[in-house]
Amino acid sequence: FGNNLATSVVVNPLSPLTRAPVTFRNNGTTDANFTYNLGLAAVYAQDQIDLNEYVQIVGGLRYDYFDFSSQGRVTGLTNARVDNLVSPRAGLVIKPLANLAFYGSYSVSYLPSSGDQIGSFTPGLAIAKPEGFQNLEVGVKYDVTPTFQVTGALYNLDRTNQRIADPNRPGFFLTSGQTNTQGAEIGANGYLTDWWQVAGGYAFTDARIESNTSTTIVKGNTVGLVPFNSVSLWNKFDITTEFGIGIGVIHQTHTFATSDDTVRLPSYTRFDLGLFYQVTESVRAQVNIENLFDRRYIYTADNNQNITPGAPRTIRAQIIAKF
Repeated sequence: FGNNLATSVVVNPLSPLTRAPVTFRNNGTTDANFTYNLGLAAVYAQDQIDLNEYVQIVGGLRYDYFDFSSQGRVTGLTNARVDNLVSPRAGLVIKPLANLAFYGSYSVSYLPSSGDQIGSFTPGLAIAKPEGFQNLEVGVKYDVTPTFQVTGALYNLDRTNQRIADPNRPGFFLTSGQTNTQGAEIGANGYLTDWWQVAGGYAFTDARIESNTSTTIVKGNTVGLVPFNSVSLWNKFDITTEFGIGIGVIHQTHTFATSDDTVRLPSYTRFDLGLFYQVTESVRAQVNIENLFDRRYIYTADNNQNITPGAPRTIRAQIIAKF
């Protein structure tokens, strides 16, 4: 509090220095002072069965007990919620060759209401059901060589009970939100040669709103912050046995700041660089440069009015020792 009266002090922008006394105390008119208690217990079982040398099946079941509560020290009010969650999982693996595997999997998972930011476990969150996720995926894994692997996958993810802010009741949520995400991704990882290592992939993601949850977030909208296309590739070249250079690139197409699709964030491409030197068998020095060309870009957004730029060129130096 400035002068023990107000939580903000007005200053002249041309002379922004103030010597007003500052007092640190609790604001008795707000409820931003909580204690929290979490009780969590889980039990699960999973088994993988080899039917023969070509076919494997996987089955699992998990039970979660989630008991979360918060109490306002100023208001004395308590918000609490208890959830009992059962999550099954099943999978099938077919290996026609020792270095080739096809797989399919189905799983269910949950996200309980515990406050996206733990300081705001409101009554609206306390009565909101856990978000549910059902994921179906098929894919392939192929070991091109013992040190180089490529992968591919197709998936469908249904999300239910998504919490959307209720425009008519501040602090409460509409839990009828549903989204569907369909996508495909390919990846590669390992050594192409004795001196060239790669790690990267491409993903196509189509994430859509499946239910009308407000006047602006309607069925067919693209889910916020999800790009249709994203690519990443990291290359590490061993120039000598001691010295190596890494070059990486990250690219994603445009996204929307939120799921109302009114604010569009532009696509961007970022290059990174790494220098590695093996000083001794147990000591390595490295320098990483992120955003090598100091590109200005938008990294993410919390809402349509709170947009976060990407970091400028960032240089990190490290010495790593193993004992």
